[in-house]
Amino acid sequence: MNTTHQPDVVDVGVIEAPAPFSAWFAIAVLVGVTIFSFVDRQILAVVALPLRESLGLTDLQLGALQGLGLALFAAIASYPVAWLADRFDRRLILCIGIAIWSVATAACAFQTTFEGLLIATIGIAVGEAGLFPIIWAVIPDLFPGRQRAAANLVYFLAAVLGTALGLSISGAVFGWMAAHGTLLPGFLGDMEPWRTTLLFVAIPGPLFVLLVATLRLKGSRAAAVASAAAFANTIADSGFVAYARRHIVTLACVFAAIAAYNIGASSALIWLPTALPRIFPIDPATVSIELGMVMAPASLLGVGISALCVTFWKGDRSVMAPRVASIAFLIAAAPTALLPLVTAPWQALALVAVQFAAGMTAASVIPSIVQDISPPHLRARNFGAMTVVALVPQGLSPLVIGGLSEFVGGAHGLISAIAVVGAPAWMIAAGLIWRSEPFFRRTVAEVRAASPITVTAGQASAPTMV
Repeated sequence: MNTTHQPDVVDVGVIEAPAPFSAWFAIAVLVGVTIFSFVDRQILAVVALPLRESLGLTDLQLGALQGLGLALFAAIASYPVAWLADRFDRRLILCIGIAIWSVATAACAFQTTFEGLLIATIGIAVGEAGLFPIIWAVIPDLFPGRQRAAANLVYFLAAVLGTALGLSISGAVFGWMAAHGTLLPGFLGDMEPWRTTLLFVAIPGPLFVLLVATLRLKGSRAAAVASAAAFANTIADSGFVAYARRHIVTLACVFAAIAAYNIGASSALIWLPTALPRIFPIDPATVSIELGMVMAPASLLGVGISALCVTFWKGDRSVMAPRVASIAFLIAAAPTALLPLVTAPWQALALVAVQFAAGMTAASVIPSIVQDISPPHLRARNFGAMTVVALVPQGLSPLVIGGLSEFVGGAHGLISAIAVVGAPAWMIAAGLIWRSEPFFRRTVAEVRAASPITVTAGQASAPTMV
């Protein structure tokens, strides 16, 4: 651990100048890019049935497209793309990513074999791999101080609601193509509707490339060099490996808590449509619809609670985000543990609503936690590492719950497995974040002291353009 004296970093209550219009315009463009990515990511699920019939695919092959093609390769590509984003102009890396996933989505329309479709799907995953690491990395450059927390919440809420919007857009495009696709000119009119759908959802790609290229985003190579140089003034080795070694406890606790959160959050949402029909006379489609109906208001409530904490938090604001997350994680454990005791479907949905609201409260401050512990020149890489850690348990937890359900057996076996896996996961996430606080403080102090934008005791420096 570095023992060099650092200036005391405090919140001096400086009145910050409002973020410029260009910053909020950038957020609007990035929200649009995110919704566009959701459309291209979800479109294969929307056209899965006609695609399966057209190419003669099995359910296992369809699962491989969604799991192996999208999730696994997105995890593999996240950190390398984030590394590039920390060393070169982040606009350039994001523009390349948009171009790759747009071309790959369009290429899916012309595939006639599973192998070709898998390769194109991998292209979508690789193109989208850097999206969230880059966006969460540039928000602190656009918004200073407390405004960053507000911007995080705005983008987070837009991203959450954008998942449903992306699914709706995908379905609407496919529905129109299925009904009117034959009216399209030339060879388009002769193509199967699922193929023309894939082509049309890729069309906005060049527009978003142009919009991103015109944004006033920081993060160029010159900015990365300046940030690394400023960090090196107080830290002998400013590289990622040395940083990770100095703050291994902070990173391990935060990233492991995020992994545990993903297990808790996904356990109920993935398995309840299967678990409840085994206990009650209700079909999976109805459960899915009702789950969707409780998710939206619960998401709004969770983000609203986070916004209230950002606005009215008293005391040390440097630990606001981890304390909010740990409390919310702990609250989410209770309704998860109570799931095996439900006697009616509405009770399960009510418990999930409480769990989801608490989970969204925590999830909406996680970006702030990672931003706070990340030096500017390493920020995208930290988010890339977080993405890898988050995707792996999210893919493994359904297998664990399914195996435990078979071991327990009976009509209540599955819902009991959800509680047995999910509730401890929430509690582990809460404990890890709570345990990390003293280490978190030291990491934040080092990052702030070494940052080009530093607020020291009795002095406030204006945001520096980098």
